[in-house]
Amino acid sequence: MCALRVGILVDSATKQHYLTGLVTQAGHQLACTLLLNTASSPPKTPLDAWIIDVTADQSAKTEQDETQLAHEQFVERLLETATVPVILSDSSEYSEGSEGHKAWLRRMTQRLQRLSGDINLQQTERAPRLWVLAASTGGPAAVKEFLSYLPAELGIAFVYVQHIDAHYSTTLIRMMSGAGHYPAALACQGAVLQPDAITLISAERRVDILENGTLLVSEKPWGGCYAPSIDQVVANVARIYRERSGLIVFTGMGDDGAASARLIKQQGGQVWVQTPTSCTSSSMPEATLATESVGFSGTPKELAQQLATFTRGSRGHQAIKLPNH
Repeated sequence: MCALRVGILVDSATKQHYLTGLVTQAGHQLACTLLLNTASSPPKTPLDAWIIDVTADQSAKTEQDETQLAHEQFVERLLETATVPVILSDSSEYSEGSEGHKAWLRRMTQRLQRLSGDINLQQTERAPRLWVLAASTGGPAAVKEFLSYLPAELGIAFVYVQHIDAHYSTTLIRMMSGAGHYPAALACQGAVLQPDAITLISAERRVDILENGTLLVSEKPWGGCYAPSIDQVVANVARIYRERSGLIVFTGMGDDGAASARLIKQQGGQVWVQTPTSCTSSSMPEATLATESVGFSGTPKELAQQLATFTRGSRGHQAIKLPNH
């Protein structure tokens, strides 16, 4: 679930204007809008979340204002009966254009961007460990071979960062999904990094991994020389997953991934590379080897076998049977 059906309840046209814009800018669908002074009952429209932005009036509690009291009772009923997450806000204290109002807009934008992930986490298991598969020239064939030798149910989430034009994403997803036991999907707003699945990072838009293991897909482009940027993704992974992270650098030109390999090692994670002699282009593995962060080097088949052995050891499980080729 990447786009959500969001309902808003407000007490002014100004709030309606701002929240409508924020919801749509976050990539969600505005499914319902209620103005408090005309609302009579909660709608029956299917929703994934509510945003309520109304101004509380303490005088209503002494029944000095029957209209305001009725409004508060309506909000209370909505909160009591809501079966979806509710974001409560009151932007009335901020003047339009003020620094406080701008800060409120930023906070609401962040909450809406993270909303999909928060909801998805209630329904989907987050992977305890994450490995980045990084490649450039010759990468698709090498990564596909690696996956073909990888046994099922390792309990790892894989993030695949490949230097390639965005319009090849569908082809890569089909190739990797058919290579072995791990289905692949394009990075999506709010998606959970699940065990035994591959998430493809596209060159089109920057992707950040949040602390809860969900994805934030930005409208901003990738910074630096490479798109997608292996260094940016790996640095993000190292910060979140620390010793539960890993990086495998496959064949490729350039040095993307070398700088962030040090971060993975510093955090206690694993850095492996494809043997340069087995690469179509050995520049990326060689640049990573030069950092002295690499703990293992092998062909795609050997890398798969080593990951199975390493995972078995870290989990204390019995031997994992490798596929026969």
